[in-house]
Amino acid sequence: MSINSLFDIGSTSLRAIGKQIDTTSQNIANAESEGYRRRRTTLSSRSVATTGLYTSNGAQDVTSSGVGVETFERVRDGMLEAAGNDARSGESAAREKGRVLGVLEGALATGTDASLSSSLEGLADGFSTLANNPENQGARESVLGRARQLTDTFGRLDRRLGELSADTEDALAGNVEQANGLLNEVASLNEQIENARAGGAPDYAAEDQRDQAVQELSKLLPVQAQENRSDGFTLTVDGMTVVQGTESTNLTLKGKNDPNVTTTVEFGKTGVAFEPGDEGGGEIGAQTRLLNDTLPGVQGWLDTLADDVVTDVNEAHRKGADQNGDTGENFFVDKSGPPPGKPPRNTAGNIEIAATGPKDIAAVATPDLGTPAGNDRAVTIDQGDFGGSNGAGGIDARLTNGPDGSASTVEVSSISPDGNLPGALEGGTFDITVENNGTTGELDFTIDRPDGSTSTETGVDVNSSGTTITLEDDGGGETIKLDVGTAFTDGDVTSSSGPKEFSVTVDDPLAGDTGPAQTIADRVSGLTSEATNLAANVGTQVQGAASKEEAQAAVGERIQAQIEDVSGVSMDQQLSSLIEQQQQFAASARVLTTAREVSNTLLSIAR
Repeated sequence: MSINSLFDIGSTSLRAIGKQIDTTSQNIANAESEGYRRRRTTLSSRSVATTGLYTSNGAQDVTSSGVGVETFERVRDGMLEAAGNDARSGESAAREKGRVLGVLEGALATGTDASLSSSLEGLADGFSTLANNPENQGARESVLGRARQLTDTFGRLDRRLGELSADTEDALAGNVEQANGLLNEVASLNEQIENARAGGAPDYAAEDQRDQAVQELSKLLPVQAQENRSDGFTLTVDGMTVVQGTESTNLTLKGKNDPNVTTTVEFGKTGVAFEPGDEGGGEIGAQTRLLNDTLPGVQGWLDTLADDVVTDVNEAHRKGADQNGDTGENFFVDKSGPPPGKPPRNTAGNIEIAATGPKDIAAVATPDLGTPAGNDRAVTIDQGDFGGSNGAGGIDARLTNGPDGSASTVEVSSISPDGNLPGALEGGTFDITVENNGTTGELDFTIDRPDGSTSTETGVDVNSSGTTITLEDDGGGETIKLDVGTAFTDGDVTSSSGPKEFSVTVDDPLAGDTGPAQTIADRVSGLTSEATNLAANVGTQVQGAASKEEAQAAVGERIQAQIEDVSGVSMDQQLSSLIEQQQQFAASARVLTTAREVSNTLLSIAR
């Protein structure tokens, strides 16, 4: 081996080890740099063919070994990076779902007096108290107050859902814009990296930056990255290519602020929408599901409950009478009609109280006088001599109040809603004797009043358009009347049969049937479970999202630990390598020193 070979080997060793020291120093300097991947310099022996001036065997060619840098590389595991991106995407989706639904869970105020179930229970308790004391004005005021609290709660939840939807739409728009920026950045870095490689000087800092951009993108979308040496990273989302080489396809948000259009995220101008599936999909996937499925589902549940409240309460309320004597009135405003351009439905956002004051609450039953199904305690008909099986035997069926107001025994307007007589009139039994006066279509009536007085109504028209006879008149327009227009025919009473008798008994006083108020209380109480189920459903989804986030975070942490083992910088390991490389450098320098000393010695001998 020639002296020149010693110099060559020593110098190549110094240069190669110097490169290793440079790499180690760079790793140590960037140990805390986010996204930095460890660099590694690999050495290999190289042949050095020279003809020495001073060789042991004359002019023979000698091949000796030096050292050189085989590779200078950035340490990265693509499979681990992909797994980490998947975990990051799932974690972000679960976190976003939990964040939005957590706000809704707080608005539902489960377990507090402000909750929807508590408001329903309050209204049920109010009507139950009113059923026990229908004349109490304080109880009536309490019902109105609790009803207002319920409508306020429905309105508050409806507004909160609207705000959450609007906020989620805004967040989705911001994420789409951010994702487009990252897609464009990756495409630009692809170009920068490939140009650097073509120039023979790889830009590893740009590769770190590209990996970091893909990681940020994976929080927004379930992005998949494939590295191609010819044009860099190719990124796909849901099977659609969004970055290939220097070209990127930006996302487009459709349907924002348009309630008639489904909110979707499309790939550029392809018309293909991003389908996030049932879970995962990054923040954009979670927000798309929230806007199209989760929040509309909660809104639909809430609107259905509001419609049930209005329908059930109104149905029972219409069967009662208020203190103004009005019947058939709604307690809530019924908006289930067909307004133009809108779906006919009562919703949480439009629920209103129709009752304007405490007297408008129908707490007692409307007496459907004379009918077995109605308040027959208020008016009782005793057929007396009209008990036959033919002729007048059918009088009971005709002494009723029909739906059109015809053929009524006693006019409904003459009896107060609770079955009592109006004004100062007194109740009692009115005994009525009916006789045929010989004129077709006419009958004579004799009325024995409860006070012992008697009056006679002769020649009463009993045709279908017949007249009404007065049982009692207080002189002030408050009367009890008997409509005989369709209740009798002169065939009911014949000259041979003699007079016929029946009685009309009006109970006075009568406490009244508070069934409507109690029915409302029972129905509202039954709907409380629906409100509880709504809150429980939202709470379950929040807990599920939290569990999913925790699980995905744990997976991500394990994968990140593996990535750090492969690509991260260990200070202990780098410092140990630096000491070793320092010793190697010193040893190589010693080889050169020895070669110089040998050369000097040989030159001295030669002189």
